[in-house]
Amino acid sequence: MSWNKNDLIPPREIQEKVTDETVKFAERFGSYLGKDDSFTNKNGKSISAKNKLTTSQLRRFFGEVKRQQMVGYNETDFVLLKPKLAYAVGRAKERDAKIKDFYLVMSNAIDLVHNEQQFKNFIKVFEAIVAYHKAAEEKKELF
Repeated sequence: MSWNKNDLIPPREIQEKVTDETVKFAERFGSYLGKDDSFTNKNGKSISAKNKLTTSQLRRFFGEVKRQQMVGYNETDFVLLKPKLAYAVGRAKERDAKIKDFYLVMSNAIDLVHNEQQFKNFIKVFEAIVAYHKAAEEKKELF
C-alpha cells in the first residue's frame, strides 16, 4: 500500500490558515505513516511488512524543525530540510516505503513556505501529523 500521491497538504492550509481540513489530512496521513502494512500469506500466516515510518525517522526531522522554530524562520535553513529528508530516504531500506511518501508530502509542504506565518502553519500541520502517527503506532483507538 502506498500513499495517494495526489493527496498532499492543501496549499491554503500552509499559505493562509490551518483549518479542520488540516486536522483531517493529518489524521489520515499520520495514521497511515504509523501503521505497519501486513498481509496474510497463502498458508494463512500474518506477515508484517514493517514499512511504517519509525518514530526515530520522524523525530529526527521533527527535532530539526523545532530547532529552527526556536531560532526563528530562516528561509535558507528551512529549504535545506529537503536535502535532509532526501538523505533519510537514501539511508532507508527498500522495505521502508513510507519514508518516501513522507518525503513527498513534506517536501511539497516545504515548497509552500515563504514567510514566518507560513512557517508557523507548517509547524502546526507537522505537529498534528506527529500526534496521529504516535496514536497509530501505539495502536490506540481514539474513539
